[in-house]
Amino acid sequence: MNKTTSISAYNNKQHGHKSQLQERNDANNHQLIKQYIDTVLQTHDVNSQSKTSNKLITLGQLGLSDGHELLLLQAALQHKNKSLSCQQQYRVHLIVLTTNPINKQHLKQIWTQQGLLAPSHPLFAYTNALLKTELAAIKGCQRLTLNNTKLIIDVYCGKPLEQLKLIATPATQAVEHWLALAHTCQTESLDHYFNPAVLWQCGRLSSNNASVYIAAEESANIIAVNKQLQHCGFVTHNNKHTNKHTNKHTNNEDEIAIAERKALTQHIKQQFAYNPIAHSINNDQPIAIIGGGIAAASLALSLAQRGKSSIIYCKDNQLGQGASGNKQGAVYPLLTPENGQLSQFFQQAFLFSRRQVQSLVDDGFHIGHQWCGVLHTGFDERSETRLTKIINGQQWPQEIATAVTAQQASDIARVTIDKSGFYYPLGGWVCPFEFAQAAISKAQTLANVKVVYNSQINRIESGPQGWQLFSDNPTLAIATHQQIVVASGAQLTDYAQTKQLQISGFRGQVSHIPAQGELAQLSTVICANGYLTPQHNQVHCVGASYVKDPTHLDFCPQEQHENSLKMKQSFPNSNWPNDIDVSNNDARVGVRMVSRDHFPVMGCATDVEALFDRYAVQQQSKNKPSDWQHYWQTTPAPIYDGLYVLGGLGSRGLSSGPLVAECLAANLCGELSPLNLELQALLSPNRMWLRKLLKGKALM
Repeated sequence: MNKTTSISAYNNKQHGHKSQLQERNDANNHQLIKQYIDTVLQTHDVNSQSKTSNKLITLGQLGLSDGHELLLLQAALQHKNKSLSCQQQYRVHLIVLTTNPINKQHLKQIWTQQGLLAPSHPLFAYTNALLKTELAAIKGCQRLTLNNTKLIIDVYCGKPLEQLKLIATPATQAVEHWLALAHTCQTESLDHYFNPAVLWQCGRLSSNNASVYIAAEESANIIAVNKQLQHCGFVTHNNKHTNKHTNKHTNNEDEIAIAERKALTQHIKQQFAYNPIAHSINNDQPIAIIGGGIAAASLALSLAQRGKSSIIYCKDNQLGQGASGNKQGAVYPLLTPENGQLSQFFQQAFLFSRRQVQSLVDDGFHIGHQWCGVLHTGFDERSETRLTKIINGQQWPQEIATAVTAQQASDIARVTIDKSGFYYPLGGWVCPFEFAQAAISKAQTLANVKVVYNSQINRIESGPQGWQLFSDNPTLAIATHQQIVVASGAQLTDYAQTKQLQISGFRGQVSHIPAQGELAQLSTVICANGYLTPQHNQVHCVGASYVKDPTHLDFCPQEQHENSLKMKQSFPNSNWPNDIDVSNNDARVGVRMVSRDHFPVMGCATDVEALFDRYAVQQQSKNKPSDWQHYWQTTPAPIYDGLYVLGGLGSRGLSSGPLVAECLAANLCGELSPLNLELQALLSPNRMWLRKLLKGKALM
């Protein structure tokens, strides 16, 4: 049974023809949830110490059934913020843990049955907003941003314990309240949500006095759950919001629970000690961002959504003039047959990127784009074998990818495709530089975001007041910042502190060709030997060349000719590739920075000199190799404090950039990250060196 079938079966079981008793129970549960949400917001309204800055409330939720609670939270938050100025408005971050696969179709089916999709329903606007996020049945975290960035929802699908134990402990913004939905207390679900290991992990992510509210009527199971919650240090409430089940522990017992949580936090920290994570600095100074493309703009937007100011130093006279300057870039996930961490990362990242683009478009910003899907086919025996392994390797959710026959592929593309393939229905193309420009424009409506154009940063140096930036004058710094993010694309390795990053530049020439003949009918992005986009403003993009460590960025006639052949080589029996005409020599050249493992680079800049100094000590030491493996595992790698890197996005920068930027912004602001600790370690700038050291291998 595939995942789609599993979801359908779950829907039929949980939300099929309901009895009147079940409908009354659902209505009662919804009322209990509404009471909980109102109480949480009222509590924070009373306790808020500042009326002049954004207040973040971090919430947790166990279970996800009909999604009604997400709609009620949206509505309550919007109502609360209506009477407040932009600076005073509340922000809410909710993490949801659910064992059941869930997607847009699942929610749409339930809400249709409940009448929520009727335009007259008071929650109609919120159902539409949530459906637009295209929630998918994938493993791991999906970050949704709603209510004009005031509401962040992280939906974790999978076994709660597996998800929880890899979530980084938030530096400052711990979970303050948990909501447990009624079905989590049913006998068959208890062990998934309320076994001690799960609750201690929830405690690790929570404030010392965090509360848990169970939205269900009293039962023997709930009484037992309350006792377990109290043992783990939570304040518990019954469904009438009285303190009937409030903790009866003594202060000593509370201290024991807190000590247990701290021990668990330390254990998780030690497990990933080798990868220091960017940390927050509690001041109002803007963060400096060097760059002007997708990475820099996405980071500025994610920071601004948290009220954090930034200054962007862009070497060009406008944004998106580097690798982000292409007219059309494909957006789709990178999948692997085994669906390992790289594949899971790209599914999360691709969906988040799509949401960011759509959110900006919905806000009225102009971004050329088309969610026309992406059709992926092989172009020779080797590539077809590889693609077949991907298709057959997993039971992919249909909203991520679906196998198509040659006829289905032709119907999708509206041109003749004589081979089967893989179709990514939520993919498409986006204009990268318009995305970057829109992201900055949006960021400037949320926080103090400044762009300094024509500002080539040639050198950065650490000084007593912070990091100094040098431009034309080699002796006079143009600015000093406590925190700097190098997000400068092809110039990522131009600085002494970043020059040894293990990433390489690849030249890519993309050809612009006129829409004509059968080619003009193309209605999806094609990915085969290169890529081809549907026409936009009567122009298609086809490419791209892939030349490592290029010596120049001039137009190359040979690469232009090779681009003209890519689709002919991929579909030799079709006529439409003959309509590809590159004779106008219209093209654009950029450099993409690529890592060997295809992950982007995000996090604290590695002090490579200090790392090799430590390695030299190891080489002279007589200690056992296992002792040094333990040392590298439990000792934070040396870093430059306050200096971070964000780049290495490769040829899928549109798909990966926004999420890695969101992760870095969350870390810098002390909030829960959308990427777990394992993925952050795989993104770390030090990963290539540490990968060898942790295995006891030589660096050279």
